[in-house]
Amino acid sequence: MKAKPLLISLGVAALVAIGINDLMNKDANALERVSDRAGLQVDCSIVKSDGNRWGVCRYKNGAPASAWLDRDGTWIAANGNAIKVVDRLANATDLQNLPNVMRDYTSPPTMPADLLK
Repeated sequence: MKAKPLLISLGVAALVAIGINDLMNKDANALERVSDRAGLQVDCSIVKSDGNRWGVCRYKNGAPASAWLDRDGTWIAANGNAIKVVDRLANATDLQNLPNVMRDYTSPPTMPADLLK
């Protein structure tokens, strides 16, 4: 009979671990949701370079996909693939629970050369 409380404890611990992981990777997960809404399946990570936060997304096969610069909570498209995501989102109807993404025409970001390596 001790197995039931043990299973419940393990289930609660697993849910807490999943919640903590989601909170720690919330920006990367948000960029993955943006790409998913645009019809692309990617894995994203957050990288700090030259004092900036960059979102780096790769296709499931590991090939470089989109790059994003975090400017005060808005993700700015930093390469052609990210610009395509922004363009595709212009035609999407459901944008709830997605982070702010945009293309900056006046001051586009300069992506570090080694960001997508």
